[in-house]
Amino acid sequence: MTSTTPRMQTVLTKLAGRAIEARQRGDGRPFVVGLFITQHCMCDCKSCLWKHNDWENVPTETLKRFYREARDEGFVATAITGGEPFMRRDLGEIVRYVHDELDMAVLLFTTGWYLERRMDEVLPWVDMLMLSLDSARPERHDEIRRLPGLHARLMSSIKRVKQRYPELSVQLNTCVQRGLEADGEIDELVALADRLGVPISFDVITPFRNGAEGSHFSLTDMGLPQAELARVCSELSAKKHAGAPILNSERYFQYFIDGRPGYRCHFPKLAMSVDARGMVENCLDLDHPLGNIQTTPLAGIMQSPAFSGLRCAAESCSSCSSPTMVDMSHVWEDPGLVFRSDGIAIG
Repeated sequence: MTSTTPRMQTVLTKLAGRAIEARQRGDGRPFVVGLFITQHCMCDCKSCLWKHNDWENVPTETLKRFYREARDEGFVATAITGGEPFMRRDLGEIVRYVHDELDMAVLLFTTGWYLERRMDEVLPWVDMLMLSLDSARPERHDEIRRLPGLHARLMSSIKRVKQRYPELSVQLNTCVQRGLEADGEIDELVALADRLGVPISFDVITPFRNGAEGSHFSLTDMGLPQAELARVCSELSAKKHAGAPILNSERYFQYFIDGRPGYRCHFPKLAMSVDARGMVENCLDLDHPLGNIQTTPLAGIMQSPAFSGLRCAAESCSSCSSPTMVDMSHVWEDPGLVFRSDGIAIG
C-alpha cells in the first residue's frame, strides 16, 4: 500500500479542518468546488452520464473570476473533472491560477489520453491526480472507452508522471460495471495498482440522474445486477480488509452487499458542483439548476433559499453510487473513517 505524500498530507489536513468547522457551524456551507471544466470527451463510454460535446465551455476569465469569488466564500479546494479536462487548451493556465494565486488545492481527473504530452504545463499545480482505468487488460479497457490505444498511453503516462512528479499523489479509479465480473479482472486490477505503486478506488456506476418532479434521465444499462454487484463488492471488501491498496472504505462496499438500503447524503454540505456551462447543479433536480456562475455572483447563488435547501433535502436521497457521494457522506457522520484501516484511504 502506498503512503500519503507530504504534499497531499498538507491538503488533507486543511480539508479535514474545514470539515470539522463545517460540522460545528452546522450551516451547510460547502468548501470544495467540483467543476466539470469541460464535458467534451474523445471517449464514448456506455456508462457515462456526463459527456456533452455540444456544450460551450465557460470562458477562461469567467472561470478565474468565479474561483476568486469561491476563495472569498471560503472554498479551499477544487476537483476538476470532465469530460476530458485536457481538451481545454487553457487547463494549465487555470490550475496555475487557482493553485498559486488563490492558494486552493487542485484535484484533477483524467483519462490520460493527453497526459504525457501536456503534463508539464498542468501537473506542477495539481495536488492529486486521479486516472480512469476500467480494466488491466489493454483491449478490454480500450473497448469500454471506445478509444484504441488509450490503455497504452495511460500506462506510459503513469510511469512518466511518477518519475517527473514524485511528490504528486497519483491514484486510479475503476468503474464497477458490466464486464468487471469477468474471471480474474479484479485480481488483475489490484495487482496492476500494486505494481505501479498507486492506490485504486472502485466506483459503482450511477444508473441515472435526477430530473424535475422525480423524473430520471441519462439512463445506462451498464450496471451490474444486484446479486452480481454484491458478489463483486464482497470480493473487493475482502481484498481491502487483507491490505490491498484500495481507497474505498469497507463500509462503501457493504452498502452494495446489503442491497443498497439507503444512506443519508451529506455531499452538498461538503462540495458544490458546477457543470461545463456554469450551471450550479441541483443534484435532486438537474432541470432547475441553482444558478449560473456566468450571470450571477457566487455569493448571490449561495444566499438563495434553493442553495441552502438542497443541503437538507439531499439527506433523503440515496440515488448516487459513487464513493465521492457515498463515502464522503459516511465520513460526515463518522470522521473516524479517515483514520481506521477499514476506512477511506487517500494516497
